[in-house]
Amino acid sequence: MAKYPKRSTRANQPAAASGLGTHYTSPIKARNRRKQKVVKGLGQAQKTAAAALRLHAILHGDDPPSASPPALDHPMDLGNDQDVEMNGWEDEEVIVTPSAASAPPRPPLPQHSDTEAAHARLNDAWNALLPLLEIPWVKYYRDTHGGPRECIPTEVVYDCTSSCDSPTVTKVKCLYPTHIRYVTFRTCSCKSAAILLVEHGVFPATPSKTQTGVSFDLLDFYRALFERSCDAVTALAAALHTVYERRGFRVLSARVDNIHNPTQDPFRRLLTQAVQWSSNLRARVEHKVDVALQAAAMRLAAQRRIGEASVDSVLTSATLTEASVDSVPTSATLTEASVDSVPTSAPLSTPIVPTSVTRPEPTSAPLSTPPVAPMLSAGRASRTLTERCPACFGLTEWGRSLKDGGDVQGGGDGCFSYLRLKSAGNGEISYDPKRFLSKATVDAVGRRLALARKNPKANPKSLLAKEVVQLCEESWDAANEKKQKANPERYDASGIFVMTCRHGQPIFLCNIDTPGEQQRYIVAMVEELFTMLPDMATLMQAYDVACITDHSLDLYPILSDAIRSRVSFVINGMHAYGHQWACQLMYSPRFRTGMGLADHEGVERFWSRTRKLIPLTRTQWNSRRIWMIDQYAAFVGEESRASLGAWISRQQEKNIEVKHRAATKTLLDCRVTERTLRAEWAAQKEAQTSIRAHAPKRLRRELDKVLLLQTQIDAVEKAIEDTKKTLKGAGAPASSLKILQGLELTHEKLSTEAEALYGSLNIQDTFPELRNLPLEFTQTLLVMRDLKINIRKRATGSFMEWETLDRAVSGRREPLGTKVHQATRKAISRRQPALLKAINKFNEGCATLNRLRPFNCSIPIPSPLSTQLNGLRNDATLHEDVWITPSQGPIPRWLNDDDVRDGIRSLHVLDRCAEEVVRLNLERDNLRHWLSEEADIVEEAKQALGSSPLIFFLLQRQQDLADMKRSWSASLRYQDVEGQVVSGVAKALVPIAVASVGGVTPPVTPPPPFVLPPPPPPAVFVPPPNATPSLLSSAPPSRPHFRGSSTPPSSDMAPPTTQAPSLDAADLSDEDLVEIVEQVLHGSDNEEEIETSAVETSADVLDVQWVYELPACATIDTTFARELAKRNADFESTGMSTGEHLSHYVVQQNGRVLEITPADLKPFTYPTGRLNGFGLNGVASSLLNLYRAVYSPTREIANRCALFSTYDLPLVQFKGSDPDLWRRLSPTEYWDKPIWLIPIFRAEQAHWVLMVVLIPFQRLLCFDSLASIGGWRQDLRDVMLLITRLVALANRNKHPLHVSTEDPTEKWEVRLLFQPGRPLQTNDYDCGVWVLSMLAAFMRGHAETSLTESDIPWVRDVFRRHILTLTIT
Repeated sequence: MAKYPKRSTRANQPAAASGLGTHYTSPIKARNRRKQKVVKGLGQAQKTAAAALRLHAILHGDDPPSASPPALDHPMDLGNDQDVEMNGWEDEEVIVTPSAASAPPRPPLPQHSDTEAAHARLNDAWNALLPLLEIPWVKYYRDTHGGPRECIPTEVVYDCTSSCDSPTVTKVKCLYPTHIRYVTFRTCSCKSAAILLVEHGVFPATPSKTQTGVSFDLLDFYRALFERSCDAVTALAAALHTVYERRGFRVLSARVDNIHNPTQDPFRRLLTQAVQWSSNLRARVEHKVDVALQAAAMRLAAQRRIGEASVDSVLTSATLTEASVDSVPTSATLTEASVDSVPTSAPLSTPIVPTSVTRPEPTSAPLSTPPVAPMLSAGRASRTLTERCPACFGLTEWGRSLKDGGDVQGGGDGCFSYLRLKSAGNGEISYDPKRFLSKATVDAVGRRLALARKNPKANPKSLLAKEVVQLCEESWDAANEKKQKANPERYDASGIFVMTCRHGQPIFLCNIDTPGEQQRYIVAMVEELFTMLPDMATLMQAYDVACITDHSLDLYPILSDAIRSRVSFVINGMHAYGHQWACQLMYSPRFRTGMGLADHEGVERFWSRTRKLIPLTRTQWNSRRIWMIDQYAAFVGEESRASLGAWISRQQEKNIEVKHRAATKTLLDCRVTERTLRAEWAAQKEAQTSIRAHAPKRLRRELDKVLLLQTQIDAVEKAIEDTKKTLKGAGAPASSLKILQGLELTHEKLSTEAEALYGSLNIQDTFPELRNLPLEFTQTLLVMRDLKINIRKRATGSFMEWETLDRAVSGRREPLGTKVHQATRKAISRRQPALLKAINKFNEGCATLNRLRPFNCSIPIPSPLSTQLNGLRNDATLHEDVWITPSQGPIPRWLNDDDVRDGIRSLHVLDRCAEEVVRLNLERDNLRHWLSEEADIVEEAKQALGSSPLIFFLLQRQQDLADMKRSWSASLRYQDVEGQVVSGVAKALVPIAVASVGGVTPPVTPPPPFVLPPPPPPAVFVPPPNATPSLLSSAPPSRPHFRGSSTPPSSDMAPPTTQAPSLDAADLSDEDLVEIVEQVLHGSDNEEEIETSAVETSADVLDVQWVYELPACATIDTTFARELAKRNADFESTGMSTGEHLSHYVVQQNGRVLEITPADLKPFTYPTGRLNGFGLNGVASSLLNLYRAVYSPTREIANRCALFSTYDLPLVQFKGSDPDLWRRLSPTEYWDKPIWLIPIFRAEQAHWVLMVVLIPFQRLLCFDSLASIGGWRQDLRDVMLLITRLVALANRNKHPLHVSTEDPTEKWEVRLLFQPGRPLQTNDYDCGVWVLSMLAAFMRGHAETSLTESDIPWVRDVFRRHILTLTIT
């Protein structure tokens, strides 16, 4: 087949049989970048030269040159003829005349496009029309308020009284919500159709030549729609068009670009204009009302000052001068003619600050005298601030110390989602934003910041070390001022910055037009705020990077000394968890005195409410973007102000009272005095802010490489060992074994070199405290420190994502939307595996450290972390770094004593509750005062306005004040921390005048320190005749009594009458089990969600019943030591006892093997020896085997005991897996045993204790030979978690175990097997022997032993001889 040449693209088009054929469009292809030559049209050079000559002549007043060809004088000379002959035209060189060449250089003319000029003309026309519409607009709203509105008649005629000769007829299309009305206006030049439209309830869509109007009903509906769902002009226009068509009103668009589809978008732009300028009209009227109220407030303030001066002649400084009195306007009667005379730019932000008496600062009082509160000075904040939040800025006295929380507490943050495209353009809309700071103000602060950083202070003092601040800078994007959040070539605004009060009221906003969130924004807003506050006002400012900002203000003279001394910074509640622990200690609101319980995250709530504006404002003019955000912020502020009473009630009922009850219970359970807790907190704060908590980056990187090498060496060692076993079992030749020995030598050499490489890192030089510790322990410790930092970062990100998902809980907040919700869920699921893997690795490391720690090491083992996100969020230890510095002497209590740690946290909560109550009562007083004063101001303004139409808005304001007073009545009662009503403001505010003691303000009603009750007389047990060990028998126990005891015997020893519901673990995961045990310990809390951050909710409340008395039926074992000694003597007499240099083993039930080595036997040999876990477990197991032998008289009771190893409970503490737990404990057959014996070793104290679990009675028996009530709370948590998991595992493996672990009404009972304050030992090494003695007593059916401290050396030797009777390994 012959090949034809390829035809061109146009040739490939099909031939047309008729008509013009198929339209051909050239294919779109990429531009050839090599073709950069500019192509000029024919005659372009001559046209340019002629235009230049004409422009020169016009500017200099010369005659236009006539040498130019007439055909080129103006492009329009070509006319409409598109076929002008240009074949003879050629480009010629431009000939510049001498006059043009000698002309001076001309300044460039402003370049205005036709669109911008049209927008400017439209803006001027609206500005000229709006003043004429004010009175008609106010009158119409006044006349139609509270009644129906009638439609405009079809014909409106204006009878001119001036006899002008310019009548006009205008036809206007009026848009109503359900129909369109066409109206004919017959008027003249005296009154335009726009004014007549407003008088009849229709707003003109254009300022001149009005053809369309929008009814006030429709605009009011849109305004309400905007407040609830943001800008919806497009949706409203489309909905109106649909409604009109369905009702028979067909509207066509007159726009040129809609010529092909005239029914599409007929009046969207007209609606936009009407909405925009009707809003401006409303703003103008509201501004004049504000001016009238401001004038009335100034007159009342002047009257108060004059009255105070006449009453107290001593306060001469408060007397107004004659000139100042005359300057106060005495009458502000605004008639209809004088409404326009009210200035539109009256200073509404000037603080009304009456002159006050200057009082000297109080000197420091001696320690023996109570602290003196700072003297307050009278003053008023600006009316602008008082209107935005009367609860915060309605104070009449200022100057509270920053240690007491200051006068005002605010928050600030930026949001970089509010981008704006440069291509959107800009235009003037004549709107003066109320809350936005101008760009000039912010830029001026930025320039001053740049100059200040070139001149640092001479001797700066900072709260944090430089290393901590640098780590925070690396962790937060907001601290990096150079990081670009948006492409500056595409966007001219990268976000919005906002300042709020503690209630979330938006105070100020400003545009972010820099690459990152620079400090200029927060500094500008702080300075702007202080211009509206009295000179003595103080501010606590919350900011997400407060530590870095505060550090900068300390280093550089950014703020004036007068402002710097009156402002302090804290971190927002949620953001605090992303900072370093040392930073949290200084800046977290949980630890900062005076901050109360507010989380200061009102900024985030504001972003949540306004997030719908983000896509709308991205393509708007910057002026309209600012207008929309400012209008919505004003609506949010007004709505939030009306709900301030509800905010106070919610804070009182669901925050203060709940947390105060929980913290009080925890503090009482800890049984540590308040003085001790405050001293421990001071020691903790000093230690954790002064030590070096972070290694250099180089060291961490090198350490990671060494650890990776060590891991590979360990893998090789395991492979060699496995190969060696295989070759030996298979009868390998000698040559293979020889090669294998060479590999072992090589491996040993590699291990030695790895240790040398680790030593070359000079860790001992960086951390000299770790010099004498084992290598593996040091490695694990440093790895754990970095691993926890990584976990904290990952967990904080997950917390924030969960907060995002929780916004719409129970429908109380706005939903996220499907796309954001799915993206957040995917982010969580993507982050979760790595987080769980890191947590499991950390928990394994905790167990490894617990195993490797030397006996005398004073470095505490870090607490394991929860694998459940909710538990992890409530875990206070997550934010504490791993301790890598040994303490001098014993480990401090704040580091290893759970009672002290829980007590410190509870004490913080109580302090914050007390501070919050004082703050709320102060805000209640502010709101009461504001309601009363505002009512007087409105009444004064009414009298001043006379018959002005503005009276209508004052009447509305009076009604709003009455509604707020009615709705706030219950919320404004002064209350204490328990919600009880307090009579009088003096009692409610008394703690605010108490200076802090020891760094923490004392609570209003601090819990009394725990005092042990006087011990009863020594109890002498008198058993009934023929008594059996009934406490541990299956029958109901008998009722013995204690001679001399003042406490009656217990009557609740009987087992439950109804069978508890079983817990089937088949459907429960490990996370579910953790949640169940938390419900057992803390109770089920179905309270409504608290507004503050959930991280602060106390999860340390043990929901158990404590009984501080010896259990009834507690029989005493008086013979076990003698019987065991007799048995040892029998073995020795027969020669069956072995030597101490051999190892012995114990075979427990179902094949569990325990070995006692000579090292384990050694502590039994010396009188001061400390028993280790292997020795104690081996002896206890051998005793259990002995007492349940066939010939033993205690066989029955011993067979009902399940003996746990001392290494079983740590498996639960360090989050071991269910298979490992079942593999270790299933041989004990615990599900058939009603008595569980759990020896516990407290590593930090090197102390042995015992806990006995009586499963049928849901009872826990605690034994401590030191008779200490401290430390049991953490042991109880661990044991309860162990019980819960074992019950679930038993049911899962078909071994029914009926124990109630979910019913909060069936609390577990905790009894002590000792009398608090009466220790059985006075040394610190006999505790293991006491535990073994108590284990033997329970195995024999008793709950006490008759041993004394003098018997312990002999009992220790009895146990040693018993070990020698065991079988040799």
